[in-house]
Parts: sequence; structure tokens; C-alpha cells
Amino acid sequence: MINLPYLRQNLRSNVRLWVPFTLISCIFLVVMCNVFTPSNMGALSDMAAGTVANNILSGNTLLAFMSNSYYAVMAIIFPMLYSIIAGNGLIAAKVDNGSLAGYLSTPVSRTRIVCSAALSLILSLLAMWTVISLIGIGAAQIAQPGELDIRTFLVMNLGAFLYHFAVSSICFAASCIFNSSGSSLLLGGGIPLVFFVINLLTKLSDRLSDLKYLTLNTLFDTAAILQGEGYAGDFAILAGMGILLYLAGIAVFRRKDLPL
Repeated sequence: MINLPYLRQNLRSNVRLWVPFTLISCIFLVVMCNVFTPSNMGALSDMAAGTVANNILSGNTLLAFMSNSYYAVMAIIFPMLYSIIAGNGLIAAKVDNGSLAGYLSTPVSRTRIVCSAALSLILSLLAMWTVISLIGIGAAQIAQPGELDIRTFLVMNLGAFLYHFAVSSICFAASCIFNSSGSSLLLGGGIPLVFFVINLLTKLSDRLSDLKYLTLNTLFDTAAILQGEGYAGDFAILAGMGILLYLAGIAVFRRKDLPL
């Protein structure tokens, strides 16, 4: 079901996009490791007391601080933007500009093309979170030796990967459904970005906390991960949703008429 040359071509074409988004995510994580000390966090929390920033700056351990800051904003928005752009470029953009016609004129089947495209996006996200995990562990060991709970950190990154796996499935499905790049971006990019904005508002104000149930972000529950329980079901839902939407996108693309 996979065409290796087409898979490699997709991976290579996304490297220029993958590198900056991965690099930015790693840089912010390294900064977090160097900024955090219990005394610094206590001082920042005191300064931010009574303001919306207090919800983000709180945390008396390195990973708790990361969960309220890095995993609330940077770990969400940058990989999300990557998925939106890369997912759109896999199918819809190629249909829109006519370049997909060349691939479909070869003996390679439509099914193998779309499955290879889906796998390229999933593998690139897996590689992104593998690199982020390794950089985070290394930075913490250098800047804050013994402060990082590595096992919980890895579980946190697994949850982040599954969240972005689900987000990327939305982007990929939209790319398969629409022949227009603009329509694909509107749906595939609009839904995750609306989720992000709503989730950010819930972080900034306790009065808006009930809005979190309207977003996919509530399934990436960093508080539950820190406590070590109550997150397995959320992980399963994210994985299941991602699989279903990827399969739905593949099924739609296999059967729809293309303006080629």
C-alpha cells in the first residue's frame, strides 16, 4: 500500500518546512530549561499574582512549569502550523496546481499515492517529537541536573505527539476532501486554530474554563499526566480519532473525481 519513492519524495519536500518548526520548538524548550529554578518561579509567580499570566507562570517543578507554559502554547502552535501547511501540501495543493496529475499518470495507484502521503506526514511528526524529546532531556540534564522527571516527560511528549497526530488527521482529511487549497486550509487549518485560541483563553481565565470541553486540546491533559493517572483514555481517543480521519481521507481521495 506504500510507494517508497513517493514516500521519500514527500519526506524530502517537507524537510525545509520540518526543520524550522522543529528547531523553534526545541529552542523554546531549551530556554524553559535554562529559565526555570524554584526561586525564579516563586518570584515570577509573586509578580504575576492576580493577573492572567499567573496561570502560565505557575509550577514548582521543571515539568510542571513546562506543562503550564511550553505545553500550553509553543508545543501546540508550532507543530500545528507544520501539520496545517504540510497536510495541505500533500494532496489539495497538488490537485490545485495540477502537479498531482503527473503522479497519477504513472502505474502507481491512487491508493498507494495517498497512503504514502499520509505516512509521510505521520513519520515527520514522529521524528519531530523524537527530536524534541531528546533535546529536552539533554538540555535539562545540562541546565537543571536531576530536576526533570524523564519518564513523565516522555509520557508528556507521547501525549503531545498523539494530539498532533489527531490534528494532522484533520488537516490531511481536509486536503483529501477538497480540490482547492484554499478550502482545504480553511477547514483543515481553521478547526485546529480555533481549538488553540479557545484553549488559550481557558488558560488565561478560570471563568472560561468550561470552554475547554469544546476543543480537542482537553484530551491532552497535562495535569493528569503530571499526576500519573487519568490520561490513558484520552490518549486512546486521540489515537482512534487520528486513525479514523486518516482512513476517511484516504477513502474519499480514492473515490472522488479529480479535475486533472
